[in-house]
Amino acid sequence: MGLKLNTIITLENNEKYILLNETLYGGIKYFLVMGVKENKEIIPDKVKIIEEIINNNNIYIKPVKDPEMIVILTRILKSQL
Repeated sequence: MGLKLNTIITLENNEKYILLNETLYGGIKYFLVMGVKENKEIIPDKVKIIEEIINNNNIYIKPVKDPEMIVILTRILKSQL
């Protein structure tokens, strides 16, 4: 169970993101996501790295905000593309 690549997720604020790439780092799953419009058109300047949190069979996400962690994860995710 959990998030899967190439799926579109909708946040509570109704923003939509497609899951482009994933990595496991320190036992935590992270995803590279890109914003999408209602017509499924990609928004190239809306890119984030999110952390997947699974709690009691519920899936939550949290944006990665720590600059050092963003650098580490960006290197890993780019090397996988």
